[in-house]
This record gives sequence, structure tokens and C-alpha cells, in this order.
Amino acid sequence: MNDTRRKYTGRDVAFIIPTKDRPEKVKNVLESIASQTMLCGRLIVVDGGQSVKDVVMGFSDSLPVEYYECHPPGQIRQRNIGISVIDDRTPLVGFLDDDIVLEPRAIEAMVAFWNKCEPDTAGVSFNIINNPYSHSWIRAIIGMSSPQQGQVLRSGYNVATSPVASDLKAQWLCGGATVWKREILREYINKEIYARWAICEDLIFSYPIGKKYPLYVCADAKVRHEHAYDHMAKMKYRYYGRTVTLWRLYFVESHIELSRAFYLWMLLGQITARCISGIISFRASDIEYAIGQIEGVVIGLTAILRGSNLLSLLNEDTISKQKCPLKS
Repeated sequence: MNDTRRKYTGRDVAFIIPTKDRPEKVKNVLESIASQTMLCGRLIVVDGGQSVKDVVMGFSDSLPVEYYECHPPGQIRQRNIGISVIDDRTPLVGFLDDDIVLEPRAIEAMVAFWNKCEPDTAGVSFNIINNPYSHSWIRAIIGMSSPQQGQVLRSGYNVATSPVASDLKAQWLCGGATVWKREILREYINKEIYARWAICEDLIFSYPIGKKYPLYVCADAKVRHEHAYDHMAKMKYRYYGRTVTLWRLYFVESHIELSRAFYLWMLLGQITARCISGIISFRASDIEYAIGQIEGVVIGLTAILRGSNLLSLLNEDTISKQKCPLKS
């Protein structure tokens, strides 16, 4: 990667926002960008649901917005569509989830950080200030916590990168609030996985990059994550448990420095805790999630013993594998 120093401005940054059926969230994030002390060069919304074109283009007088559709939807697919319309004139590419809201100086602080960090820095995350993190020694026993944020533990667990009081050098970065060098996105292609829930995709993508190039969280580039809750989630706990188990197992198996034994120890602790919580509190959702985790680890370990490709288990038949047409 070219590590020569250059001076960045707001015009050097393009943001890609993938979205699906959340017009109010899109409006909120665009309003927060319109209120910035420094504006970006391009703002690309890639829509995988019912059209929000009217919402997006309603900001055309104040923001450099562009609107594209992508069907069938998929977060990785939509981001890749956004990347495909960015050329060499834009050296920095940011990914924003549609439920992110930027504080007024977020972009200005982000650009200032890029102008002072090491020239070979690959990516910098915004500081998500409303996502509290506290270290727990109990969780640390099973490989789920560390006093050092931004680390990836041998169990494969990724310790939260935010919030931070000062700039943080990290081993992985959040997928939905990060700015990357465009040349990094050329070198490291985010492989599309056909899944309804792409949990761990940011970890799977960013961790290998962090082995080679510096990754940071910029403390002054503050944003809020205004979570969009899935009111049907209570119907999907078993699916969630199975999916997160398979994705993290795939991640652990992809890196020799991580440990399958540590991962299984962590998983045993999670399953035990959920079963106890479900029984004591009469929460069927905890039991369903634990059952999903058991299913996931059985499926995953069986595939490993058979020499099968774990990646194939992450692709879901319910998601169409047809190519996504680009439509503006």
C-alpha cells in the first residue's frame, strides 16, 4: 500500500449507506450528515428494500447524495455495489449503517485524524459513544472480556472498540461506522455471504487487515448507534444462536493463532449461562438461543471432521444467489 503522506479534506471521503425498509433511519442519518461542520465528497445510499429514493433525494440541495437500488438485498452486497461506483478520485471510503447518527464534528474529527495517523493506516472507526463497555472478570474466565478494548481474544471473541476516551489502536473495526482507504478495499475484497444475518462480517473482514496495517478508533469522531430493534426477533432466537455460532467458528478456524478449544470453552459458558437464565427466569428465548448454539456447534464440528468447507454453511438457501443489478 502507498504510504506517502497526503492532506485529506472532506471532499476526499465518500460514505456508503446500505439500507432496507427504514426510511426514518435514513432520514435521521442524512440529517446528521447535513449538520456536519465538514461535509463529505459523495454520499451513496444503496437501497435493498421498498424505495426510499424520495427521502434520499430530498437532501439533494444540501448533500452530494446518490441513490442506487440492489435486489435482492444483502449488507455486504449493497456495500460492494457502493464501492463499485467509486473511482480513484476518492481516496477514503466510509461505511455507515442506516441507524448511525453523527455528532456535528464527527467528519471533521475523522479527516483530522487521517491527516495525523501513520501513513500506512488502513481504516479508522468512529467512536460510538452510546454503546457502553465494561470489563468483567467473570466473562474473562470464558474468553469474553478484556480490559483492553479492540482486541480479538484467542476464543475468537472481539472486544468492543467503543466507546473510548482517547484514540485506540485496534485489531478489528466496526463494519457500520468506519472509514477505509479505497486501495485497501481493492486489496481486501469483502466476500459476499448469502445470509439473512451477517453477524461477525466486520470481524471477518477487518481482522486480517489489522494483521498487516494499523487500525484505529478516533475518539473525537463521535457517533451514536440508534438501534433499530427487530420486533419479530422473539421468533428467531434459535436461528440467531445457530448463526452466530457458525460464523464465529468459521472465523476461529480461519486463523491459526486463534484456538478452537478456547472457542468451545467460551461457547460452553454461554450455553450454560443461557440455560440457567432461561430456567430461573422462565425465558423461553434463552433456551431457544442455547438450542440454536448447540445445533450450530454440532453442525460446524461435523463439517470440520468431514473436511467440509465451513464457509458453505454460512450461505443460506433462503437467499437468492442471483447477481444484484445496479439501478439508480
